[in-house]
Amino acid sequence: MYLAALSGVAAWLPWVRASGLGAPAWAEAIGLDHPFSSLAFLAGVGALFASTLACTWGRRSRIAARARGALPVGSIELEGAPAEQLRAFLRARGFRGEGPVLRRHAAALWAGWVLHVGLLVLVAGVGVQQAFHDGANFELAEGETARLDGPGAVFQRERGPLAPRDAPALEATLLAFDPYLRQEGYAPDRRSRVLLRAGAGPGRVLDLDRAEGTRIEGVDVYQAIPTGYALLLDVAGQGIRSVHLHADGPRRATAEVAAPGGAPMRFVLEAERGLDDRSGAGAISVRMGSAAGEAALGIGAPFAFGLAPARLVAVDRWAGFTYERSPGMPAVLAGFAVVLAGCVLLVFPAGVARIEHEGGRDVARVWVSRGGDVLADEWRSERDGGGGA
Repeated sequence: MYLAALSGVAAWLPWVRASGLGAPAWAEAIGLDHPFSSLAFLAGVGALFASTLACTWGRRSRIAARARGALPVGSIELEGAPAEQLRAFLRARGFRGEGPVLRRHAAALWAGWVLHVGLLVLVAGVGVQQAFHDGANFELAEGETARLDGPGAVFQRERGPLAPRDAPALEATLLAFDPYLRQEGYAPDRRSRVLLRAGAGPGRVLDLDRAEGTRIEGVDVYQAIPTGYALLLDVAGQGIRSVHLHADGPRRATAEVAAPGGAPMRFVLEAERGLDDRSGAGAISVRMGSAAGEAALGIGAPFAFGLAPARLVAVDRWAGFTYERSPGMPAVLAGFAVVLAGCVLLVFPAGVARIEHEGGRDVARVWVSRGGDVLADEWRSERDGGGGA
């Protein structure tokens, strides 16, 4: 109930429903800025795991005893006929065995236990995933390289309380970007060719699209939907610097950056047509604004970028990406698989029967997972119709 209430409330929090919307200070103070990785949520997951474990713990021995013929109180009794007639009746209804104990769908006896084990694996996987998961967004323009654990390289990062403090030490270079790729079965999409390098190795060149990401050193990297225009600036003493602009209208994109020396600079790009027009944006103009005023920028023309001279080299595209570290997902998927296996076993009507001779009569004690009353009625009908006592 606690987890259901917390999840229900958290799912409707505005900053959870809207990506990129910041949480207010009061939510950060009580851990609701990221509710599904908060200590309150993880405590609930831990309590659910403990409760499910307590429910599952004694089931194995009880089921094993039942499979051996130790039937619970309340099992139905079939009597009034010799043991062979009882055995024939039970065999006709799927019970098998050579000794006094007959079983029907023996594997299905464990359905509830398998289901509970699957829930344990699933709950544990959710706990590990929410405690250790780590993910964020990053952007790259063509030719740009970023190291994800560098200052300001990633944004909108979400991490569990036990996740690594820093983003992964992964270097990414965007070699080529197609913002208008159309994949069959998908909306207009994107594709990038990237060079990913972990450590001092040579790296791997990979094609990323929205349908499939890639994994390198335990980190999953995906192509994201956002894209926009980038200004490539050649800044004296710094080399090439990429300024990523974000849409400020259908034909306008802007960016505010700190120039060398700390002065705030504003860049504005305006297009003849829509920024995402598949036929092209048409003629593009770029302006730069600072405390000294505003000026138009042309390709190759020098300008003062704060305290450093610079020039606009090119107008290009940037592409958005996401990375994720999800250590709990294998357990989550395994838990779903085991739960599904338990559900499949529940389809089969399990049963155990034990035939005994007591007080001068033969009797069959039967436990079935469902349909006990029907089985008893069928026995009475067959026994009375066959002239049994």
